[in-house]
Amino acid sequence: MTDSFQEFRDILQTGNLPADTSQFSEACQRRLLDALAAVETPNAPGKGDIAALVRHLLRREDELQGGMPQTIKVRRTSSFPNREIWRQSGINILREGSDYYLISADPWQPNWLDFSEQYHPDKPVFKEEDRRNYEPVAGDPFLELVDLKKYRSVGQREAIRAVLTAPECATLVINLPTGSGKSLCAQLPALLGSQTGGVSAIVVPTTALAIDQERALKPFFNHATAYYRDESEEGQQRRKEIRDRIRNGTQRIVFTSPESLMSSLAPSLYEAAMSKMLRYFVIDEAHIVEQWGDEFRPAFQELPGLRRDLLRLTSFTTLLLTATLTESCLDTLETLFGKPGPFQVISAVQLRPEPSYWFAWCESEEIRKQRLIEAVYHLPRPLIVYATKREDVRRWKQDLLRAGFKRCAIMTGDSSAAERSQLIEDLRERRVDIVVATSAFGLGVDQSDVRAVIHACIPETIDRFYQEVGRGGRDGKAAISLTLHTTEDLKIAKYLNENSAITIERGLQRWESMFLKKTILADGRFRVPVNIPPSFQLADIDMNSEQNQAWNIRTLTLMSRAGLIEIDADRPPLRKNFESKDAYQKAWKLHRESRFIRILDESHLKAETWERKVEPIRQHRQNWSYKNLELMREALRPKRCISEILAEAYTIRDRAIPEPRKMVRISPACGGCPVCRKKGESGFSGIMPAPSPVWQKPNFWVGEELERLLAGDKLMLIFYESMEDKNGKLKNSQLFQWLSEQGISNLVVTQEFYSTFIKEPNLISYPFIFLFEKYQPILMPRIPTLIFHPPGKAIPDNYLSPNRTSDAPLIIVLPLDTRDPSRNDRKLIDIFSGKYFMFNHFCTEVNL
Repeated sequence: MTDSFQEFRDILQTGNLPADTSQFSEACQRRLLDALAAVETPNAPGKGDIAALVRHLLRREDELQGGMPQTIKVRRTSSFPNREIWRQSGINILREGSDYYLISADPWQPNWLDFSEQYHPDKPVFKEEDRRNYEPVAGDPFLELVDLKKYRSVGQREAIRAVLTAPECATLVINLPTGSGKSLCAQLPALLGSQTGGVSAIVVPTTALAIDQERALKPFFNHATAYYRDESEEGQQRRKEIRDRIRNGTQRIVFTSPESLMSSLAPSLYEAAMSKMLRYFVIDEAHIVEQWGDEFRPAFQELPGLRRDLLRLTSFTTLLLTATLTESCLDTLETLFGKPGPFQVISAVQLRPEPSYWFAWCESEEIRKQRLIEAVYHLPRPLIVYATKREDVRRWKQDLLRAGFKRCAIMTGDSSAAERSQLIEDLRERRVDIVVATSAFGLGVDQSDVRAVIHACIPETIDRFYQEVGRGGRDGKAAISLTLHTTEDLKIAKYLNENSAITIERGLQRWESMFLKKTILADGRFRVPVNIPPSFQLADIDMNSEQNQAWNIRTLTLMSRAGLIEIDADRPPLRKNFESKDAYQKAWKLHRESRFIRILDESHLKAETWERKVEPIRQHRQNWSYKNLELMREALRPKRCISEILAEAYTIRDRAIPEPRKMVRISPACGGCPVCRKKGESGFSGIMPAPSPVWQKPNFWVGEELERLLAGDKLMLIFYESMEDKNGKLKNSQLFQWLSEQGISNLVVTQEFYSTFIKEPNLISYPFIFLFEKYQPILMPRIPTLIFHPPGKAIPDNYLSPNRTSDAPLIIVLPLDTRDPSRNDRKLIDIFSGKYFMFNHFCTEVNL
């Protein structure tokens, strides 16, 4: 029995709640204490809440004690559950007195879940099994900038290296699984790139995520970095200060929503670009750009045009971060962000091993309700219940309230930004245990300890399902996915799937309406209104303006993908250019209700052009949606492991045209599914693949002095006699400092000799240094490289390979007595015909 559990026994028996809960190590203990502290207050928990939280406490302790059932006394009062509610929670009353119950909790084994007797659905989640298997890997020196010494995963390491070597104006899609350190792939390069000034804009889907990111980087900033809507005096001042710092180059990083970036933040960003101070343009959760469903956000599809216009003013790198990249999504991202500049994908995708998958078909809505309430009584907190329709969300909340669950909140597409932020804060602060939501609740939500996700619906795609399941187990520990579905759900899913894209007839009608009201600009572009209805029929005239504008933007995106137009942007109006506030606001309204485009196909108004160019794109996307629904249907009644189904959804095929693309392979993982349970197989986790460098021609530079010494060669040897004397070790460090300042960025050195070169890394002096223990040119960025070869070892053949594919210099520091790799009876220095120096001579040559 754990000490904290014994202490809890006393608390529940006496009712004496501690003022300080920090000594309780288990989150379920702190959550129960928070709920008990609210008893007899306006925010009192329901009796169902208390029963489920006590069950969580007991089942957690059971698993900590190796499955041995634990007991606890609870008070028998009006504010605590009665006998029936304890029973509904799977709790046994072993003994009772006039003022107490002695209780224990049974494992949950519902007879309506196949194989639940052999595989208790709740055992792994209460045990909190560690399922994430990728390990940290050795770091590079610049990680010290954020107080780190190791990368969280091999995928994170290779992604950051790819970002730092990206060619000018490049776009890099970073496809890494949840928990592997995706955010740092943007944050760290942004910090490195702004040490002497500059700003990187990081677009996130929610205010809560912007605040989370700001909180994570707070130790490294003395000013605000999250830019979000707040009309208080303090909030307005905060936003003004961020805009001012962007203009003067001291902001470094700003986290914001696409809506803010496209509106109040845009003028400052343009000024930063004009001052050559824009370093990175980042979109987190980039798959939202392709989202066309109920939660569609037009501003995400406006970002490519803004990026294109900013690139006319300066060069910067674009980063698109995601954990769920499909082939359809990648095609869309490449269309919108592929030019100008090279476009690449770095991917290290391992399916999530945390969730176990359980599915149950329900004969009626009443049976589903019974099973859902039963699951909520038995499963750990916090948990999420997903539904497809907003009215279902509201109905489920009422059902849960009637069942005694008051620590429950909802989120739908109707929820305001303030309501969303409040819900996420309440969840984080343990004021809410259950969230009932549509797919609006997901992106930007990083609650690490969600242990259960229940679907009371059938998602219209396997992609939506996997993203929503992904809200659970984000800390790497076991989670449960339970899907309760009916026949009617499938009809709803098919309807949503079939109506997720605009028809070409309607699309052309919208385009004709927009183009009729165009304004021709001096540079040949057009300004088109997006607030105009598709026709003047009564149904269209009365169309909801926000929804109408969203569909118009979808139409422009579809046309862009088909090559009819190019979506662009223009600098927002500036207040100083207008005589009155009214004139300025009028100009702003025109700007926000317009989009800027360039015509690529002069037959863009012809129906046959839409049939020939737009329909294949639309149909391709629709086929992908159909396939995604079929995979979802297969998951419900599977004949193969869920990992195979998900791998099919997220594997991206290779291609040769229009631009070469490597296949994105998926490392399988399964935390338990119907097929594996039927076969008697345990869950498993694959190995995160280590991606290779993606840039054939990465960005690098070579200093003038090093260029002079190389004299046109790409390989140079520097021979040393001994590394034992102190003077030699000092000069080694000085030599490395000099070479790094001349553009050397790869350092190949064994751990034994690492301190010989880098004693106290000066992060300002080193733009970046990548460390390697051995020379593997295929696995290393093709940038200037220094190899330090230790004494007493033969050199590998690849040091002197005549078939090197990199244009970057390679400098090898090696012992004077190094033998010719092809003949051991002679020294390399005696037969080497290329450029070489003796160590001391080289140091003299560069004034060390």
